[in-house]
Amino acid sequence: MKALFRVFLSVLSMPVFSRIYGRLTRIKRPRFLVREIIDFFKDIYKIDMDEYLGSPSDYASLSDFFVRPLDPRKRPLIPKEEMIVSPADGVIRGIETIHEDKATQVKGMYYAVSDVIREPIDFSKGWHLATIYLSPRDYHRYHYPVSGKIKGYCHARGSLFPVNSIGMTSVKKLFARNERVVTRFNKNGLPLFTVAVGATFVGGIRMVFIDSIKRDKRWKELDLEVKQLDEMGRFELGSTIILLVPKALAQPLPGIKDQPVKVGDPIFSLNK
Repeated sequence: MKALFRVFLSVLSMPVFSRIYGRLTRIKRPRFLVREIIDFFKDIYKIDMDEYLGSPSDYASLSDFFVRPLDPRKRPLIPKEEMIVSPADGVIRGIETIHEDKATQVKGMYYAVSDVIREPIDFSKGWHLATIYLSPRDYHRYHYPVSGKIKGYCHARGSLFPVNSIGMTSVKKLFARNERVVTRFNKNGLPLFTVAVGATFVGGIRMVFIDSIKRDKRWKELDLEVKQLDEMGRFELGSTIILLVPKALAQPLPGIKDQPVKVGDPIFSLNK
């Protein structure tokens, strides 16, 4: 049975199915049917529209509803420059400090961080790694966790396994196998990384600082100044963001593992 389930996951992870799903969610006609689908999605995931702009009927497609923007009057995003903040709404599913190229996926399952970020780094001085899971009901846009410079990005091809608890416990080296966009920042002269990980039925990963993403695993160098909490990108459904922060730059706040977070909530305190 387990072998059969793994085969099912492997077939489901093929990007073609998620691309088709993405196209279906962008359909805008017939209008009455799109409204019914959006209302069904809102009800099944118990989405409270109080923090978002407009009402469900204002959105032209299910895809548009997935990436609905916040209402800045009801939920302003206020920078906290002394902190590294959560780039997304979700749950901090894991946070740890590593001194080697090995991070925890779930208890008893590990992956090589260098495989995920597609870049060799020195782990000996210590890095903090936080994993934030976005469910389908969450706000699907994500924002810059710090003010600083984007020095480069890499869009790695891969599968689209689910990143929920089923995928996490069933798929070895999940984050290194899924499609993802890695961004390298420079803050106070030190690097830090964000990884936007794709997942099953995520119609796409969009980054606002890139006109056209090339999926070829090679790093593209940039030198782009960004401001904390400006919009960075969006998932066209839920997924996962990984933050990789050197110990020399910041320290994690206590007691945040397994806790829900919203965009702008502090996760790390910058060293003084």
